[in-house]
Amino acid sequence: MTTVAAMEPLLPDDQKELEDLATDLVAKANGLAGRLNPVMRASVGDLVRSMNCYYSNLIEGHNTFPIDIDRALKDELAPELERRNLQLEARAHIDVQRMIDRGEAPNVYPTRCCGSKIRKPRNA
Repeated sequence: MTTVAAMEPLLPDDQKELEDLATDLVAKANGLAGRLNPVMRASVGDLVRSMNCYYSNLIEGHNTFPIDIDRALKDELAPELERRNLQLEARAHIDVQRMIDRGEAPNVYPTRCCGSKIRKPRNA
């Protein structure tokens, strides 16, 4: 049986090269965004948020189909409870990401346990 410790430290040996690639990617993405018409930029943002939601849910084992995500964004929820719950989760995921993209992220984040909250640092 493989333990988590066998996978640590889950970081590449050469972080400098990875950091350089990430910096280059961000610069190129910003360059592309600056050349797009604002309407097109917003449409690409919506598409990427939906795609990120789909793959994020897939990684977590939540089998939400892209068509169900699109329908959830139009308030067309499935009658089946499990599918509807996945749609609601996807819509919440996209709503929060849209807030973050606009710089409107909430300062308080609820946690699953005990109703306690994690506060965003003031300088973050």
